[in-house]
Amino acid sequence: MQKSFCMVIFHIFAKTIVMALSPKTSIDNFLNQPHIALAGYSTNSKKFGHTVYKTLQEKGYQLYPVNPKGGSTPEGDTIYPSIAALPTQVKALIVLTQPSVTEQVVDTALGREMEHIWIQQMSGSKELYSKLQELDINAICGRCILLHARPEGIHKLHRTILGLFGRLPR
Repeated sequence: MQKSFCMVIFHIFAKTIVMALSPKTSIDNFLNQPHIALAGYSTNSKKFGHTVYKTLQEKGYQLYPVNPKGGSTPEGDTIYPSIAALPTQVKALIVLTQPSVTEQVVDTALGREMEHIWIQQMSGSKELYSKLQELDINAICGRCILLHARPEGIHKLHRTILGLFGRLPR
């Protein structure tokens, strides 16, 4: 059975309501970090990790892609093989990995004293979200980074819809 556009929008909207709302200042603090790592980067331009990297880079963010394969991006930037391999000035992390590996990525980041962690929607679990909310770090869980980092296109539309229903963080 095909999903209608309204069913998809409802699913996205309903899922956002259920998630813990991060205050706007938490999101702003994350987005103001000068160095941000991105776990789950892919050199495949059809993958979401690649899309997020390109989009944020085009908006002027200083990003450090992380993928166990290492190597270089098509633009020639270093791809770090692990969180542990990142430069010490990187204190913020966006996690775009599969839920099955996200907790391990987050544990490594916490061991490295990351101060800001953003778990992309559908990359984490309720248990992980609860764990992060109890720690003394800036944790944003279950939100789409592209919805909050000067959104464009469908992300701008989604943000507008959430705003109309009062579901954006304050």
